[in-house]
Amino acid sequence: MKKTRKNKVSTSKERKKVELNKNTSIENMKNSWIWLLAVVLFTFISFYPALDNEITNWDDDKYITKNPLLREISVENLQRTFFDEDPKILYYMGNYHPLTMLSLSLDYQLAGEDKDGNLHVWSYHLSNVLLHIANTGLLFFVIYLLFQNFRLALIVAAFFGVSTIHVESVAWVSERKDVLYTLFYLASLFSYLKYYRSDFKAKYYILSLFFFVLSLLSKGQAVSLAVSLIAVDFVLSRKLLTKKVILEKIPYFALALFFGIVAIMAQKAGDAIHGINDYAFYKRIGFAGYAFAQYLIKLAAPFELAAIYPYPDIINRSIPDFYWLFMLPTLAVVYAFFYYLKREKIISFGIAFFTINIGLLLQLIPVGSAIMADRYAYIPSIGFFILLAAVYELFNKQKTNKTIVWQATYGLYFVFFIFMTMQRSEVWENSLALWDDTVEKSPKAVVAWNNRGSIRDKAKDHENAIKDFTIAIMHKPDYAHAFYNRGTAKKEWASEKNDSTLYRSAEYDFTQAIRFKPELVDAYQNRGISIESIADFLTDSVQFRKQIEMALVDYNSALDIEPNHPGSLVNRGVAQGKLGFLAQAIVDFNLALKIDPNDPKIYSNRGLAYDHLKEYEKSIVDYTKAIEFDPEFVTAYRNRAIVYRKLNKHEQAIADFSKAIVFAPEILDLYYYRALSYLELKQTDLACIDFVQAAQRGYRPALLAQQLYCLSDAKANQNKLVDNTNKKDKNEK
Repeated sequence: MKKTRKNKVSTSKERKKVELNKNTSIENMKNSWIWLLAVVLFTFISFYPALDNEITNWDDDKYITKNPLLREISVENLQRTFFDEDPKILYYMGNYHPLTMLSLSLDYQLAGEDKDGNLHVWSYHLSNVLLHIANTGLLFFVIYLLFQNFRLALIVAAFFGVSTIHVESVAWVSERKDVLYTLFYLASLFSYLKYYRSDFKAKYYILSLFFFVLSLLSKGQAVSLAVSLIAVDFVLSRKLLTKKVILEKIPYFALALFFGIVAIMAQKAGDAIHGINDYAFYKRIGFAGYAFAQYLIKLAAPFELAAIYPYPDIINRSIPDFYWLFMLPTLAVVYAFFYYLKREKIISFGIAFFTINIGLLLQLIPVGSAIMADRYAYIPSIGFFILLAAVYELFNKQKTNKTIVWQATYGLYFVFFIFMTMQRSEVWENSLALWDDTVEKSPKAVVAWNNRGSIRDKAKDHENAIKDFTIAIMHKPDYAHAFYNRGTAKKEWASEKNDSTLYRSAEYDFTQAIRFKPELVDAYQNRGISIESIADFLTDSVQFRKQIEMALVDYNSALDIEPNHPGSLVNRGVAQGKLGFLAQAIVDFNLALKIDPNDPKIYSNRGLAYDHLKEYEKSIVDYTKAIEFDPEFVTAYRNRAIVYRKLNKHEQAIADFSKAIVFAPEILDLYYYRALSYLELKQTDLACIDFVQAAQRGYRPALLAQQLYCLSDAKANQNKLVDNTNKKDKNEK
């Protein structure tokens, strides 16, 4: 017992030798909650604008609106999130981060949707902000426990909390993984320090490993903790090559290795890792030096922050000569590390922590299409702010009459960060604001041009959308998704303008998309639609049939890649129907309904096939089902009415035509066909009112019918039209 006691005393003495600033005011620690509350308040103020932001079309749609596992927390969904055999589910969006997915699902359960099916996005933004605040508070305790210096811990936490470079991690919903993995990363680090400061109590060590696993399950980037612990041991003056220290680290490095391999597999599955031939390795060293220096510059002076920092020349794969100059500040940082290694451990630790945690993200292993990213600096920034606080402490130790000037300088610097962070948070207000800002600062950011084009196309601004996609293609001539999106914009615009030339141009773009990405299923489908749409402009029946057969080839190609692709099944069914293969068309519609039994368009298309087969009762059943799923489905009302006419059920036909007119009064043949049903019921006056309505708006068949049925009493019909139109409109409303 005495020997154990002696060892504990010895260990305690060894620890006290490395406790810096041990004369820190106890009164300061008593007031720590007041100071922490102030830091929390300033952090919340800095990111408050983000709470009103929308979600963006930069992965947010995939993580939230299109996430198949978001809507329900169930045992089945949890099993799929953690262990699914489908790489698209297991490595969702090129990451293995089941806890992140679970947290997003919890947000959905909390906020849900409005009555129109739109997500309440405030929950996602609030969670990100609260997690960032929690990280800020936890960081304070980690730094205090490491250095035993209240003021140092407060400065680090305060600047971390309001740092402008963190806006991307906090304001971008898709970066939930950043703030979540950091929470567990810091919790693991805190538990490890408690383990050391409590005479190596095993419960804290186990807790540290547990939090490390949670961090790894939130984002693979957490693997850097294993190396960071070596830097922590160095600050604590532990002998790094002792058996005890080595054995402690083995589980951390084993976990880091395992999850590192998983992360690489996930990135490959998500097509995020570029081929090593994109840039020669020596050029990547130049890019790494540039990025390393830029991270430090933007942490210190957060100007010209952007969502994307593109490579300088993705066409020729060249590197500008001036990039190599950034190796100088990088080498200077390395020199500073060794210079302060024995003089000021805090400075050396800050440099080491930053370097360790940014090292894997310097694109030496090419991931993604950007040379750097603000979000990558989230945890590494802790090292920078430790340096910032250490500089303050060095000046404070001098006790000169300039101390108050130094304090004022740091205070103004802190306020500057708050102002810049609030402004940057507003940039993330919506997709258009984000991409406007990005293309202004990074004109070669092809993803930004592509994403802004998508937003414009969704808003029916097809012309400007096409311009954005064209600029993206100009900067990256093999950009398959930009070709695909430009083709989609042209196809939609062609539909609105009824322009065959635009359809042919869209066909070209889809062909280019397939050329650069042969597995792009939607490109085959949409090229097929474009080809099929061109057929509608042809008057020659032979050419028409050839065009439809070409479209059919594309639908088959899409289904060869993805046999259960519902869109291609439906479109193939429609094409087969046009070619007269009605039985095969119905088979495709049946297969599509097994995949999506709630799609009204599939029922409507199958109903049309049954109509052509003269199986009218089955046709009516399908149209009725389509209307149940979409009560404003004009085509289903119109086609069911036509079937009713074939069955001589003219009252039902009139009811359907009338309902369709309520939702689409601009479709003139609805008036014409309703008038024909009125004639069948000997209600000539009502028929003539509809003929006149359609004829006056240029529908030629109605004009001919008016001359045939209504000309002898034209004046009377005009009067009835005036008297009854208002009554009819009122009833329809």
